[in-house]
Amino acid sequence: MKKIVKTVGLISAEIAAVKKLHKHNSFDGYIGNGDKLIAALGVLGIDYDPANPNITLDNLILVQKMILDDNNKVISTINPEKTTQLARQTGYDFMSAYTTDALNAFKASEGVTPAQILIAINLAKGVFSIRIIAIKSDPAQSTDASGVVTSGDAEINAIRRNSVSEQQFSGRAGNFFKFITYLKGQIAYNPNELRLTIASLTAYYNSLSPLNVAAEAAIFATNMARKKRNLSFFENTKGSRFLYTQAKKYVASRFGIKSAENKEIKGLPFPNLIKKKDRTPETMY
Repeated sequence: MKKIVKTVGLISAEIAAVKKLHKHNSFDGYIGNGDKLIAALGVLGIDYDPANPNITLDNLILVQKMILDDNNKVISTINPEKTTQLARQTGYDFMSAYTTDALNAFKASEGVTPAQILIAINLAKGVFSIRIIAIKSDPAQSTDASGVVTSGDAEINAIRRNSVSEQQFSGRAGNFFKFITYLKGQIAYNPNELRLTIASLTAYYNSLSPLNVAAEAAIFATNMARKKRNLSFFENTKGSRFLYTQAKKYVASRFGIKSAENKEIKGLPFPNLIKKKDRTPETMY
């Protein structure tokens, strides 16, 4: 039974690989069409003899190898990028709890004033990417017997509900640093909970920097690999798309548009796979 399951798994993997090669609007499908074009030109032998050195069979083979290598380099950077971004996101996920709990601890501190609490709330809003409001001379906030500002509860709930997916990580870290720096300067803030002490909050803040560095380096590596791939595939006068199209036109002119040789390759698509909004002048066409 195990052998059968293993065999079925291998067959499924092979089918998936074949489907990718037949999906023309993908880099795998594009590369597969390049292989078909070169194979068809190879069959023509000495009859394929363009004057343009850029579209000779030998050069097209080199171009095909280049785009395959460049595509593989992009693929090799994707998993490290995902891993480092996930690690960073996981690290930043604790920021919400740290900020909310520290803010509540400050609000519950002895001797804290409504004005001090409002400053802390505004700094917390920066951590959660919420618009900071101007501090009024009279906050007009009520307090209960413990000195906790009750009118601020709705604002804290708003902080918890606010999405931070678009907030820059470095910006959030900077705002968190401002928040803990403010608490550090307040005599009233002296919690018994170890995780909420200034030392613990600072240690957490310091742990974010290496996560940022690793994630940004991985993102940069992927972006550079994609940029190189885009040029090798789609550069206007040097990329594979341009050269493969020239080779197809040469075959049409050499053998005729109705020839069997032209029919063999004319249907091979080499689309520009870069979204129009992301194309550079070098990859526009």
